[in-house]
Amino acid sequence: MRARIYFVLVEYTSIPLLIGLYLLYLSGYGLTRVGVRRLTLGLLTRHNSILIHTGVLPYVVGLLAALHALGGLGLMICRRVEDPRLRLVLELINLILVGVLFPIQLTILALYRMA
Repeated sequence: MRARIYFVLVEYTSIPLLIGLYLLYLSGYGLTRVGVRRLTLGLLTRHNSILIHTGVLPYVVGLLAALHALGGLGLMICRRVEDPRLRLVLELINLILVGVLFPIQLTILALYRMA
């Protein structure tokens, strides 16, 4: 049952994560290169790149990445680790490190940036 939950996490975060990473990647180049504006047919100007990079998108992409990693590592643990006790311990470590601590750090950094 837990493997199914992990699989759903990976499935539902993959496309939004890909789109978010692509936008962050393009906007990063948009901060330093004028060719990005031509490549995106004028949609991604330097001003828009700054808004994307300093807005909420990096935080959202970070949370999506944390959920994706939580699901992927959990799925890998369920499939590869045969000992039930070891599997439970590794899943708990995954949940604490990737599912709790990493999002807390992202939130603190996002709130600190806004202050």
